[in-house]
Amino acid sequence: MTSAPEPSAAVTLLTLGGTIFMTQDPAGRHAAPDAEAGSRLSRIPIAGVELAHHEIANVSSSDVRPRHLREVLEHARRAVDEGADGVVLTHGTDTLEESAFLLNRYWDRTAPLVVTGAMRPASALGADGPANLHDAVSTAAASPARGLGVLVVFDGLVHLADQVTKVSSRSVSAFASAPAGPVAMVDGGDVQLLHRPLGGAARSQEPLPETLPEVPMMMAGLDEDFSLLDSLAPRAVEGLVIAGVGMGHVSPAAMPRLRRLLDAGTPVVVATRIASGGTSTHHYAYPGSEVDLLGAGAVMAGFLPPAKARLLLQTLLAADAVPEQIRASFDAFAS
Repeated sequence: MTSAPEPSAAVTLLTLGGTIFMTQDPAGRHAAPDAEAGSRLSRIPIAGVELAHHEIANVSSSDVRPRHLREVLEHARRAVDEGADGVVLTHGTDTLEESAFLLNRYWDRTAPLVVTGAMRPASALGADGPANLHDAVSTAAASPARGLGVLVVFDGLVHLADQVTKVSSRSVSAFASAPAGPVAMVDGGDVQLLHRPLGGAARSQEPLPETLPEVPMMMAGLDEDFSLLDSLAPRAVEGLVIAGVGMGHVSPAAMPRLRRLLDAGTPVVVATRIASGGTSTHHYAYPGSEVDLLGAGAVMAGFLPPAKARLLLQTLLAADAVPEQIRASFDAFAS
């Protein structure tokens, strides 16, 4: 009998749960975390890779907190420093893009930290978890992925953490990247770069806090004047993110309320609720437009969607960043 070849790469698998580690009831509904599903999936052999598994939690993505991600970073750094070629993290898909973005602010190793998950529970017909895990592990062990920071691997494609967005609540092709598209594809065990990314935004030199500052999000829209801000006590929040319309616009009636916040020293970041294109700095100059908001002291989020803009502002506030530092950090994502 021919013995199996020795593994040529070592990858550490960290797990936070998510649909990839869930099973359904006999009727094919009501998916919930299942420890046995996670254990079975983590034992799937992947050719040429020695896989070590450590469970951090088995929760839905809506229950992931900064403390979980802080623990991910601690384990991932230790694994790489002890010789792992890369690290894979399983995560629920609902907030996967946010966790990947937040981890990328703090990941300071050349080895890849790859986030993956599944849209179908482990018990479902056509479950996509095994294939996604295989591709994520292959990416974590691949030399082309080194130096790219935190990556998201889903449905055979590799995405940069700062550009990936969940675009479907049902399809197994749930993630896409804007504006540049996926950075690579996985073909069997091979990872093929599709383009070489430009230098990314600066990483934080501070540790990831266990909790983040209070920064709510508000969405602009027809007949939305942000009157809720009238009942907000001074300094009740540490910052505010607006999901603006168009290139980052709000109603004229909202401007006095936002100016009061800005004049009191509360940072206001304006993103757009539109899926692609980002915010502008110069296209429109009517009341409530980006030029008006910038003149009042707001910061435009560029290509960052509202959820990621919120996380970036939270990490900056946690590090006691001054207004100039906040503006410069968002300029890295300018459109």
